[in-house]
Amino acid sequence: MPEPLITTPHLDDGSAVIRHRVLLLTLTMTSSLGMVASTIYVPSIPAIAGALETSIARVQLTFVGYLLAFAASMLVLGPLSDRYGRRRTIICGLALSTIGSVACAVSPTIDFLIAARVLQGIGACAGLVVGRAVTREVWGREAAARVIAGRAIAATLMQAFAPVLGGCLQGWFGWRSNFVVTAGLACAAMTLVASFVPERRAAAAPASRPGGILAGYRTLIGTPRFLSYAFTAAGSHAGFHIFAAGAPAVLIVGFGIRPEDYGFYASLPPMGFLVGSFLSNRLTRRLGIDGLITIGCTVLIPAASIMVALALLSVASPYAVIGPMMLICCGSGLITPNATAGSLGVNAGIVGTASGLGSFMQMTGAAGATALLSLGPSGSPLMLASVIALVGLFAVTAFGSLIQLDQRSVQAAATA
Repeated sequence: MPEPLITTPHLDDGSAVIRHRVLLLTLTMTSSLGMVASTIYVPSIPAIAGALETSIARVQLTFVGYLLAFAASMLVLGPLSDRYGRRRTIICGLALSTIGSVACAVSPTIDFLIAARVLQGIGACAGLVVGRAVTREVWGREAAARVIAGRAIAATLMQAFAPVLGGCLQGWFGWRSNFVVTAGLACAAMTLVASFVPERRAAAAPASRPGGILAGYRTLIGTPRFLSYAFTAAGSHAGFHIFAAGAPAVLIVGFGIRPEDYGFYASLPPMGFLVGSFLSNRLTRRLGIDGLITIGCTVLIPAASIMVALALLSVASPYAVIGPMMLICCGSGLITPNATAGSLGVNAGIVGTASGLGSFMQMTGAAGATALLSLGPSGSPLMLASVIALVGLFAVTAFGSLIQLDQRSVQAAATA
């Protein structure tokens, strides 16, 4: 285990304290950039479809392509940063994200926009994945956990309010301005990374070689407890991404919400996630990981059922979607952090590999589930609610398989 590059500064060392705070701001910005880029343009989806003379379903594929690229990058950027350096890897990723954002802004066709979003997603992942490694090396184990938790809250808030900014940009300057702003944020992040992120080059450890990485992945795939926890996290995590991709068509086209107002409605469901995450943080020691996942499931499934029922009754109100979605996100806030922690604890020797693979499964699951929206009519509240309910049921089923696995283990121990 490499030693921290920088020790926590003494309180009387003012310059070191300031530098650590700027580093924290830098890592928060770089880790949140990918989430901002994924949602800032969603109020513009109908406008993009009109401008590029395509369907809303085709524009939604820009969301799917971004998530798939973001997910695939998680599997390789961590090992690359071990070999070539943290700062260099983050800067290269942000540069790719900048190029992709500019390409999005000048896209002449929908196919060009989808390809540009893929490039944007590949680069935007660097700040999140490599930033965690930097945090561990700079702050050490215990302090790093608090830093990462704080960054997660900041990222959720930025993701929640990005559509608010995006709706304003759409109303003032048009859809292309969303990608111009994203490119500007990536450039600002690169400047901060170059100035404040410490560099480190690791020796070519086995974990950074393709064979070592694949061996770790094979071990995890062959571990039922990891798969159960990872699939539970993936199912509960996917609901928000489905909402982010499908809600603009439902609310703006179906219910007549103005793009400028869409950001307000889009910012409400993440508040539910923050409530669930806060409760999870407070209650994990008392109720345990599995106990909180169970509570989250009892919130998520009824809320998704209510959303489906309201869609079947043709309740044409944005709150028929937003209200249940807030509860669904609250359930996700209870489930996802605990299921993720459970997946990281199955093998102490390959925690980093488990983090990468689990994150990859979450993102690909979200992308695949979002793609299901294109199979139904565009802007259908019932289609949106059905897909969200389906992934919630998948999460509950995966957790149920874990409970059955534990019961079989107890029975086997009792009969031994």
